[in-house]
Parts: sequence; C-alpha cells; structure tokens
Amino acid sequence: MTKIIKNIIKFITAFLCEQYLLIFFVITIGYKLYYFNTYVLKVTWPDSQYQDGIMFGYITLAIIFSPLLFVKKRKNIFAIFLAIILSILIFIDNVYFSYFASLPTAGLISSMGQASDVGPAIADLLHPWLLLYFVDIVIAIISLKYVKLLVQWLRDKYTLPTIDFKPSVVFVLAVFISFLAAVNHVGYDKLSEVVDRGYDTVSTSQYYGIMMAHAIDVARFIKEETSHLSPTEEADLAKWVNDNKSNQVASNLSGVAKNKNIIMIQVESLGGFVINQKINNKEITPNLNKLAATSQYFPNNRFMIGGGHTSDSDFVANTSYYPLTDASVFVLYGRDDFTSLPKTLVSSGYSANAYHGYNRNFWNRDTALSSLGYQKFYAADSFSKGSMINLGLNDGTFLSETADFIKEQTKPSFSFAITLTSHVPFATTSETKDLGLHIDDYPNQVGGYLENINYTDRMLGSFFDKLKANGLYDDSLIVVYGDHVPVLTKFSAGTISYDPETVQGKEVPLIIKLPNETEGKTYENKGTNLDIMPTILDLAGVKTTNLMFGQSLFASGDKSLNVCTDQLVVFSITGDCKADLKAAKLKSAKIIRYNQFDNVNK
Repeated sequence: MTKIIKNIIKFITAFLCEQYLLIFFVITIGYKLYYFNTYVLKVTWPDSQYQDGIMFGYITLAIIFSPLLFVKKRKNIFAIFLAIILSILIFIDNVYFSYFASLPTAGLISSMGQASDVGPAIADLLHPWLLLYFVDIVIAIISLKYVKLLVQWLRDKYTLPTIDFKPSVVFVLAVFISFLAAVNHVGYDKLSEVVDRGYDTVSTSQYYGIMMAHAIDVARFIKEETSHLSPTEEADLAKWVNDNKSNQVASNLSGVAKNKNIIMIQVESLGGFVINQKINNKEITPNLNKLAATSQYFPNNRFMIGGGHTSDSDFVANTSYYPLTDASVFVLYGRDDFTSLPKTLVSSGYSANAYHGYNRNFWNRDTALSSLGYQKFYAADSFSKGSMINLGLNDGTFLSETADFIKEQTKPSFSFAITLTSHVPFATTSETKDLGLHIDDYPNQVGGYLENINYTDRMLGSFFDKLKANGLYDDSLIVVYGDHVPVLTKFSAGTISYDPETVQGKEVPLIIKLPNETEGKTYENKGTNLDIMPTILDLAGVKTTNLMFGQSLFASGDKSLNVCTDQLVVFSITGDCKADLKAAKLKSAKIIRYNQFDNVNK
C-alpha cells in the first residue's frame, strides 16, 4: 500500500511539474475574475447566482488552457501569451465598466467611432493599480528559468515518471464534466434563454462568469451576421408588405405641428392607474394631471414589450414594429437598418437626439439608438454626477440638464428622453419622499413606487417650467407615455384600487400636447405604442412610405383604428382580426431577424 501511495504522489508531482504554469495561470486569472465580479461589477446579485458566476470563471479558464496540456514544445510560451490576452481582456472590461457600467460586446467594433467623444474621459480611468492585473505574468516570466531548474531537480532527485497524454485526457474530461454539471446546476433552459433572448453582457455574467458571457456574446454576433433569407424568401416578404401595408393615414390634425420642435418622453413604470388619483389628500401626479387636462389624452393606451422589456418600448415607439417575444431587439439586432421616427424626421430637416441617465450600453442602447438614426445619445457620461436613485441618475438632474441640451439643438429638433428614477426596486430617499407615506403600511414595493412616481412627476413639472423659460414649451409638440406598468401586487391606497389581472395591468397613459394648446380632450381609443410614430408624423405633416404597423391615433371615420378582441391595433388584411394580427407579428419578426427593412421598403 505504501508503494502505491508513493507512486501516486510521484505521478501527481510529475503532472504538476509538467503543467505547473497552466495551473498557476488558472488560479491567478481565476482570482482576477473573482476580484472583478466582486469588487468592480458590484452588482447586487443573489448569493447563488454570484457563486455560479465565480464557479464558471474557473471552469472556463480550465477549458481555455486545456489544449496546452497536449503541447510539448514551447508550452510555457503559449501559456504566457494566452495569459496576456486574457488579462488584457479583463483590463479592458475593468476600464470600460468603470465608465459605461457595462461590458464591451462584439458588436461594439461596428460603432467604435462613437467612442471619440469619451476617449479623454476613458483615459482618466487608466489608474496605475490596473497594472496589478499583469503581476502574475511578470512573476511567471521572471521566475520561469528558476522554476525550470527546480522542476528538473525534482525529476532527477525523485526519478519522476514521464507523463504521456492519457492523464491529460482524463483531466480534460474531468473539466468538461464539471462544466456540464455546472450548466445543469444553473439549468440548460436558462442557458438557452440567455443565448436566444439576448441579455446584456453584465446580466449574462451573473450566471456564467465574464469569460463565458463574452463567448455567448460572440456566438450571438456570429449568428446574427450569418443568418440570411434566400432571394426567394426576401422577394416573398417584400411582396407581402407591398400587397398588405396601409398607406400613411392623415387626420384633421395633420400638420398642426409642422416644423415644430418635438419632445418625446418615455416615463419609467408609469401606469395609468396613478393619473388623477390622490393619497393622503395629495395628487400623486399633479403635473401629468394638469398636462393631460390641457392636452390630447389617451388613458387606454397599451404598452408593448417582449424579450427586451423596457428597451422594447424604445423600439416600438421609434419604429412602429412589434417587439420580439423571445429576444431583445436592441441586443440581438441593434445594428439593423431600421426605418424609424428619427430617420424620417431627420430626412425632413430635423435634428434628432436621445437622452437617458444610465450607462449607454445597457440594453445595447448606444448601438441601437444610433441605428435608429439618433445623431447623438446623451447617456450617464454626458450628465453631471448627481445623486443616484434606484438604477441611475436622479430624474431631477437628468431632466434639468436635458432641457439645457434641447435648447442648444439645431431647430427644428426631435428629442427622445427616457426617465429612470421610478425603476425597481423603488427605493426611497429624502429627495423622493413627498407624499408622507409610511412605506411599511403598504404591500411590497407599493409605497416606494408611489413616492418615486410622485418624485418623477415633480421633476417633470420642473422640466416643463424650464422648457417654458427657454421658450420651448408652448411652441413644441410634447409626447409623454409610460414604457410599461410597474410590477406590483393588487392593492388599494388613497383613491387607487389597482389589480394587475385587469385591464389596469396593460394600460399606460399617452399624453400629446399640441403646439400652443390650452384646452384638452380625452379619447377612448384603445391604441398602442405602435401608434406613437405614425401619430407624431401625422401631426408634424411628415410623409413616409415605409411600413408601419400602427397608424395615427387621430384618424377618424373609415380610417379609424381597427381593434382586435385583445385590443391590439393592426391594419386590416383578411377581415379576421386575430389572423391579421398573427400574420403582422410574424412578418414584423422576420423583417427584424433578417434585417429586411431596406428590402421591404424599396
């Protein structure tokens, strides 16, 4: 037995002598990934998911270095070269995340020109301590000669056996079995969902670690670039669009905002159930209530989201296309040649800019908004370092500085602003508390939501006042809508009685203030966010022949909205509303997935 144990020890020692540098780098680079996950990302993840990310970090490194187990000549040189590449990748991730609060993607290569404005700021993030990411490589290079001598001494002193390829095969098999077990632990369905639906890279790393998150991103990129329709399929799709699309609908308000500035505001989690309601004898949304009373108000507007959640609201409002149910359009198809609201307005002499108080690559917005035709995207790095509430920059600082940016834009201008403070988890601060609620008196997150949406409303009021001071309010077309309702349980508070299982869980307010408007009107049209783009173009008197799946909300008579039983608007093809809706969604998805915008709009 003693002899067997000695032989096993000799065998393990021989293997370590043979593969010492590979094992060293798996350990040291694995620690870098651990450090990056824990102290740089600083994302509040459940412990189990955080631990999964760390586990996958070490396993993926073992997989990456595994081929070198079978290399005899210049193994250590290849190992050092590979370690340098991986360390540079982590270094880039660190610098990029420090500025954008997201991780770089494969698609970023196509938009490198957008980085020119932030280059100097990124340079400021190159702190000397980042060189610590390369200390293990320096140690390995300096000590390589001495370690080789030590290894040779051990071989000679203990007559260590020569290791053939069999142990390496066993090791590789063990690594891959560990990988499969780890995937099974997280869930194969989760991996499929992450790959197919298109989460941002930070969210993907939550489950699978940074290295695997990058691998998944590259796989998505390759899939997107190599997926094509045949010429026959392209022709059939174009024919369907040509045969079935409706002409752009005009109304009796067509051109009322011709050559006027357009300001479109997407309010985070603005549910229709808070409009014109009170709690503690205070209006929850006094400024939006006032705006609705003096504007064209659509209380029954339906939001539309799919695999991209909030980013789908951006997409739908800006394109009048259906979102994908199984993927984020912005993440997977953000470089498409979209036909869009900003592109159409720019072709008619408008400038077009987007504004958001969070990092520019969240939901791949930087790339997608550029593809939509926005000439500049003002993200978190464009604004002052104000207080952070919930997900990002507080709406007060964001909206105030957005008003200043809008003032400087070339006129007529189109401005798209996305608020953020009323985002989950609806945490409250001294800035947001104005309704005087005792948060613990309400169901989970309800009190926080009400305080936050009230804060956003107050900041919108200040925003409108600043537009007035800048001479931009009265003479502009202003559109305000909710991206989706908040995820809340059924509750009653003040004059609110909310039940997400009813129509309340589907409706967000849409308020359209016409230039110089003082008297409002309420409509019971059951439209959707698909109708925002055609409605704005109608009011602006801008023509387009491009396909849109919505139409102007102000159309009347035989041109009025065709409403399905589930209240989703479609253009009529067969007269069977449900069949038409299904066909429209399928064609919309095919155009997006295969980037057929130019083809179907020739």
